[in-house]
This record gives sequence, C-alpha cells and structure tokens, in this order.
Amino acid sequence: MNTENKLPKGQAKASAAGQPHLVDIFGFTVPTDTYYVHRGHAWARIEDSGRVRVGMDDFSQKLFGPADAIEFPEIGNVYYQDHVCMALIRGGQKARVLAPVDGLIEAINPEVQQQPRLVYDDPYGRGWVFQIKPVNLKYNLPNLYYGDTAAAWIHEESHRLLAFMGTEIGVTLPDGGAIVDDVYGHFPQLGWRRLVQEFLLKDLTKTWKKRY
Repeated sequence: MNTENKLPKGQAKASAAGQPHLVDIFGFTVPTDTYYVHRGHAWARIEDSGRVRVGMDDFSQKLFGPADAIEFPEIGNVYYQDHVCMALIRGGQKARVLAPVDGLIEAINPEVQQQPRLVYDDPYGRGWVFQIKPVNLKYNLPNLYYGDTAAAWIHEESHRLLAFMGTEIGVTLPDGGAIVDDVYGHFPQLGWRRLVQEFLLKDLTKTWKKRY
C-alpha cells in the first residue's frame, strides 16, 4: 500500500469475506468495526489489497426504501470526498450520494447492476456499489465515523430524523420502538428532495484543493 494511504494507528482493514459487527439503533443497523461511515450515509471499507469498497448504510436504505436503479460512477474516473459520485433512483426520483473518499473507480458491483434492491436488502454485504483505488486516505479517514463514534452519530441522525418527521407530519416514536422501515414509502409527504438535501447532501462541495 502506498505510504500516502496508510491507516491511522489502531484502525482496521478487512478482507472482502469479513463480516462487520453490527449494533441496532432505533431499528438501524450500524457497523462498529472495519467500516467507516460518511456524513452522507455512504460507507468505506478498506480491504487487504488497499482498495476501498463503497456502499450505502442501512440508515439511508430505510429512509429512502429500495431503489429501482443505481446510477454508478464511471470506471476510470476520479471522484473526491464530499462530491457526488453515484445516485439511488426510485420512482423516477434521484437521490445523489457523496463519495466517502478520494480515488479512482476500478470496479462496480455487477450483482447490484442486475439487482439494485441488494443495496437495500444487504447494504453491508452483497449490496456494495463500487470499488475505488484511494489516493488520500490519510486526509479522508479523519472526516469519517468509525466504531463507537459511528454508532453515536447514527443515534444523533435518528433523533434528527424523528424531529424532522415530528415537525412535518406529527410522527412520534413510542418508548423502545424503532423508526419505520422505508420512511419515504410510508410518508411521501416528507418530500424526496428535502430528505435528500437534509440527510445525503448536507456536506456537498463543488471545489477540491490538492492535499499534500
């Protein structure tokens, strides 16, 4: 692995076959090892080869529901952290997703090409979306959530979603309950674009400066 892309001390990488340790937070599953989670609800998983596998987290899938199609990044193109790299499409509506790390797209998941619902059914396994050759991990990883911080952040996002739902449609969560699966499908009045902007694109940037 290039020195530029070495992991911070104490962080983990995993082979493609490894399974994450998952915790449940209000019905959302959250990986607490080997997976880094981006604020736009994509995840990045560093493999033994040094490549990074990327997908969408369970929060995003339960928020937007199963996609009819995935708009993949182009193989051979370079994408940057906090820039749009792919999109989920449902009912003709598009949810753009930000890249969790900088790098060159080397592969996309052929299974997801054929069965986009895999991203929803198995977001941390067969539903991965693409593989990237990273170029700035040293600078990208501190901007991602990992371990207990990932779980704590999803806890915050869950409360933010509940507050949003309560304000817009008066939904409250009973004590000990879980947020309904396929939030948009049950409550389309929340607005697709508003949900995308609020939970996927808050950190969108259109500029990039070379890191040294």
